[in-house]
Amino acid sequence: MAKGKIQNVDLKNCQIKIGKEIYKIDKNTARILSDDIFAKNSEVEYIILENKNISIKKLRGLEFIKEKSVAKNIPSHSGNLKSITNSVTNSLNKTNMIFSYPYNFVRVGEKVEREVIDKGEFSGKIVCTLTNRSPLFFPEPKSSKTSNDHSEEMFYKRDGKYIIPASSLKGSFRSVLEAISNSCLINIKDSEFDRRLPMGEFNNKKIGIIKTLPTEATPGVIVLADIARIDKKLVNNYSEGFYNLKVSNKIKNYKIELNNVKDPLNHAIKNLNEIDSNFKNLTKANPNSSIKTIEDFEAITSKQQMNAILWISPDINTKKTQKILFPSSLQNRTIKYSYEEYENLLFFINKMNEASNDYYIQELKVGDAIIFQTNNKNEAINLAFSEIPRIKYKNALKDMIYKELAPCDTFEDACFACRIFGMTGNNNEEKKEEDKDKISLQGRVFFKDATIDKDKANIQSKPILIKSLGEPHPTLTGFYLENGTYDDKTKIRGRKFYWHHKDKLNTDYSKFKVSITPSQKEKHNSSIQFMNHGNEFNFEVSFKNLKEDELGLLLLTLELENGMLHKFGKAKALGFGSSEVKVTNLLLQSKNRYESFDSSYIESGDKQKFVDSFKNKFNLENKDQWKDLKIIMNQNNKLDFSKSPFPESEDKKGQLNTLNWFTKMKKDFKGNFKLPKIQDYK
Repeated sequence: MAKGKIQNVDLKNCQIKIGKEIYKIDKNTARILSDDIFAKNSEVEYIILENKNISIKKLRGLEFIKEKSVAKNIPSHSGNLKSITNSVTNSLNKTNMIFSYPYNFVRVGEKVEREVIDKGEFSGKIVCTLTNRSPLFFPEPKSSKTSNDHSEEMFYKRDGKYIIPASSLKGSFRSVLEAISNSCLINIKDSEFDRRLPMGEFNNKKIGIIKTLPTEATPGVIVLADIARIDKKLVNNYSEGFYNLKVSNKIKNYKIELNNVKDPLNHAIKNLNEIDSNFKNLTKANPNSSIKTIEDFEAITSKQQMNAILWISPDINTKKTQKILFPSSLQNRTIKYSYEEYENLLFFINKMNEASNDYYIQELKVGDAIIFQTNNKNEAINLAFSEIPRIKYKNALKDMIYKELAPCDTFEDACFACRIFGMTGNNNEEKKEEDKDKISLQGRVFFKDATIDKDKANIQSKPILIKSLGEPHPTLTGFYLENGTYDDKTKIRGRKFYWHHKDKLNTDYSKFKVSITPSQKEKHNSSIQFMNHGNEFNFEVSFKNLKEDELGLLLLTLELENGMLHKFGKAKALGFGSSEVKVTNLLLQSKNRYESFDSSYIESGDKQKFVDSFKNKFNLENKDQWKDLKIIMNQNNKLDFSKSPFPESEDKKGQLNTLNWFTKMKKDFKGNFKLPKIQDYK
């Protein structure tokens, strides 16, 4: 395998210059390597093929292709150049490149170690220090807003001390303990997801009016409708919703002859001048006329002979018309739809109402207009209120996990995390109905706030502008799922953890601020008063009635192995919160604690005895999740966040952002774009 540095990439001619040599590469590789995220002088390892063609194997020391190497998929030397090029291209289309992304997923095992919740012999407290190795931020309960709705947040403080709340510590440590011990996924939700259906997939759409609602036993009925479009300016005094009208039958005769048309909606749209396609002089049966004036609109509603619906849907800048719906002239104009499709539509109605207090549809009613497709049984599917709709996935989040990982629901069969931190669930299916309420078990560990005196803290004097933190996107299925989508029988990738950013560890803010600072204050970003690196917080953890291995797991969770750091607080994706926790004292309750106030605790320096007890009993070193944690929680890794926490690319206008990068990667990898696994970065 040859090595060298990229000097230049010629996208037009599909050539790459490495050192002093010029080689041929396929178009996809050229497109990827010409991206701005691959700086000049990047080191590559490659295989030389026939006729000066090469196959890139590694970039910056990381695997360029995750699966089988291109060389293994290439025909023998007897193959011609075309077959070689096609093989390289096909391999690249099916594989992914290693790239730096701020989070990844720790694997989950199929088996959860469960035991009866029993009283252990160890109680006491653990004294700890927490030292932040990168910037750290915990916000005060309330933040202020500037004139442009930009958020400014100060570090949490109380009584002359800066505070890391006990609840935040408990949540962070529980997440780590759950991962180490492969405990149940207690926070798994019944969350259901949806996706935007591209125009190309929502073809042969129809439009209709709800005639009846379905029940679990009987389907509902939709009446097909013909459509006329009216200039939105003529109905701008109507708010969003459905309005009953009476219109002249001549609107139907005027529209088009529909008896022999298979798809009346598309045919109607095609034959109307979309923008000014609002019928004028309707009584003249002129297919090129339009409703341009209020007089024309009044003319078609003056002879009240036929029911119709005026549909005022949400306005967008590109929209120039609204719809008038009237019964179709087709003989077979009714379509049935199932109760399942009805429930799917209710899912979207509820989702829109949760997102907006003034969404115009509160529930589905008889007489509402609807857009839909039909299946091979001529049943309505994918019901929607938009011509570019969202479609619900078949499976919820809870359907994407191993059954073993479901939340614990009995005292007799509880995982490590639930035994130590507490749980809720149904204790016994056979209990009487009145006793079937969720049980509750208080945790056996108790955290105190971590604090540092204000005069000892190294903190920014005022809020500093940082890039947008974003939000989780579980519908990014190539990142969150093992394979496929929420329609498939696949599983979640695992538990989400954030990488440490080497350029921000034990480093002054001035040296990395360019990578985390946006161009200006906006609504979607914020300014925060964060701690600089090197602050030492103190906190305590009390525990009671733990078994030896349970205490060992707790100690290992608090003080990880050498080189491993925790993540706390806000802005983890930007590299904040990397912290080292040390157990400075382990105090166990003495057996004679009731005889003397002075001897209620005895100091024990043998922390490792408890940790080894857990490791040996659990066979930790052979567990996949522990192998992953030792990589992603290690302060040293192979990822590079020095330019930006998220990968970025430029668009045609020179705008540099992560959305452009996603758009480009999806195009380059033709739908096979996935987040590499943690092991790929080893």
